[in-house]
Amino acid sequence: MNQSANMKLVNTKQLKLAHDLIQGIDKQNYEYIYRGKFTKTITSNLLSLTENYLGKDEDTAKLKKKIYFVMVECLQNITKHQDKIKDIIGDESGILVLQKQSNKYYITTGNIIENENIDKLNAMLEKVNSLNPTDLKVYYQKMLVNGEISEKGGAGLGLIAMARKTGNKLLFDFQKVNDKFSYFYLRTEMPLTKEETKETEVDKWKYSFDKIKKIHEILLKEDILLNFNGTFDQDNLINLLPIIDAQMQGTLDFKKRVFKIMFEMLHNIVEYSEDHTNKNAANVGDNPGIFLLGGANDKLYFTAGNYLHNSKIATLKDKFDFVNKLDGDELRDFYNKVSTYFESSEIEKPDLSIIEMKLRSGNSLSYDFNSISDEYSFFTLQATI
Repeated sequence: MNQSANMKLVNTKQLKLAHDLIQGIDKQNYEYIYRGKFTKTITSNLLSLTENYLGKDEDTAKLKKKIYFVMVECLQNITKHQDKIKDIIGDESGILVLQKQSNKYYITTGNIIENENIDKLNAMLEKVNSLNPTDLKVYYQKMLVNGEISEKGGAGLGLIAMARKTGNKLLFDFQKVNDKFSYFYLRTEMPLTKEETKETEVDKWKYSFDKIKKIHEILLKEDILLNFNGTFDQDNLINLLPIIDAQMQGTLDFKKRVFKIMFEMLHNIVEYSEDHTNKNAANVGDNPGIFLLGGANDKLYFTAGNYLHNSKIATLKDKFDFVNKLDGDELRDFYNKVSTYFESSEIEKPDLSIIEMKLRSGNSLSYDFNSISDEYSFFTLQATI
């Protein structure tokens, strides 16, 4: 690994975490995972991200309205719990996971709830899962008219509506946090075809929340303020940047620095990520990547990762090593000279994102390459403020 001169500013755990997470993510066919704040603005952009995904996939496009409906209910459920709990413990660590597996689409959410509400929530979910479609419709109408479902436990018409819309049982689990709180995990299942398929041993993974719990636990332990992984393209970049901006606190100047670093990092994923499976190598800019924003020791760590062809590694290393050797006035002078020269030249202006990131962060950039195959590696980049 080639590290920056400022070794103490490198968060090696988060640098390695990007690689480790995406390896597990690829194996589980996760479309994307988001962990962070859930506000009206953020949920709106998450819905736009989902629409963008679904519109590109011919199979999921047919389920677009159904998946969108379930997403709305799931996100409302998270924000409702978050608003109630954060005043007590300051928790805003919900998680949203989209997953395509065995010709089915899954949405999994996790949010914190009070332990005193678990029994009531569990009983209601068991009740919903015990009803056939006809009885479920009657039950929904009864609750709608009588208003018998209390909002206190987080249960409501939304859960019944999800069961009706998906036509499948709601899968759920609880993870104890302490004597007062637990995480409530909910998974909905939507087949991509109308044909009924018999459940096999391969499908039984869906009843376990162990992998999601493990990812969630790691993100919490490493104080990852924001995690997003999935397919990065120009449309996703537009929807993702406001989500990231909503996580930030501080002065306007600080937020501008943060936003610029993140833009350059995400732009690099969009421009340079490659399909390491080599199934669709021509579609550069529409391939998997990961972005983490983490806090530690009063600093922010921005970590991004994507797959890269091994033939590009040597050139990329030289660029980072050259920029990392320049500091202060040297770096600004070099940036200004390059910008001025190419503004008055007919030659296309080179990519200055590496210099931009170092200038904005004020620290050297850290990077790593993990070999994936004879042809591809996973490239991880980190900047620090």
